Order: sequence, then C-alpha cells, then structure tokens
Amino acid sequence: MTEKKTSELSRRALLTRIGGLAAAAYTVPAFTTMSMAHASSGSSAASSNSSASSPSEPSEPSEASEASDASKASDASGVSVASGPSDCESMGGTWNGETCDVS
Repeated sequence: MTEKKTSELSRRALLTRIGGLAAAAYTVPAFTTMSMAHASSGSSAASSNSSASSPSEPSEPSEASEASDASKASDASGVSVASGPSDCESMGGTWNGETCDVS
C-alpha cells in the first residue's frame, strides 16, 4: 500500500473550498455597504414644485390612408352566406340551388 500525504487535498475538498470562497466573495460586499448606511433623524422637507414648461408646437396632420374594399361574408370553405339567388348575384357569386359560390 502506498501512503497518502495528509497535505494533499482531494478534488471534493478543493471544490468545497472554492465554493466557500465564491460564496464569501459574493456576500461580503453586501454586508460592508450596509455598515456605511446611516440612520436619519426624520424625513426631509418636501421640495418645491417646478414650473410648467411651455407647450410644444403642433405637428403637421398626417395624410389619410386609402379606403379598403368591402369584405364578403364567407365561411372557411369560401361559400358565402346568401338566402337566395338574388343575394348571391349581388355578392358576385353563382347560385347552385342550395349555396352561393363566390370563389
């Protein structure tokens, strides 16, 4: 059997030490800055209101957009809802006896 040196650190022990040092390095600044805080004897007086700024110049009106075309009512299959041949023709479709096809 070979003897191990007691001064040699195992990998697990080394990682534990590194983790402890990292945790300390992370938390110590929070505690040192708290010691710099000073308690106040009371609230300070309210500051005065600032004066209002002057109004800005009005902007130019934008141009009107073009009107869109009217949409036709239809279901997912493209068959429009019409109650008869005259409704179907007014929608630009063809009446097939039961439904109106506007595709």
